Amino acid sequence: MSKLSNKKVAILLTDGFEEIEFTEPKKALEEAGAEVSVIAPDSGKV
Repeated sequence: MSKLSNKKVAILLTDGFEEIEFTEPKKALEEAGAEVSVIAPDSGKV
């Protein structure tokens, strides 16, 4: 069983973020077993 199995994690994003600042942590969280959701102030692309 992974350390974050059955855990939910939210990543907050807004305009101006660097893609690597999002993709690498998201990947690591998912590999650890977390269910990752992305939250942004507006709907659509960030």
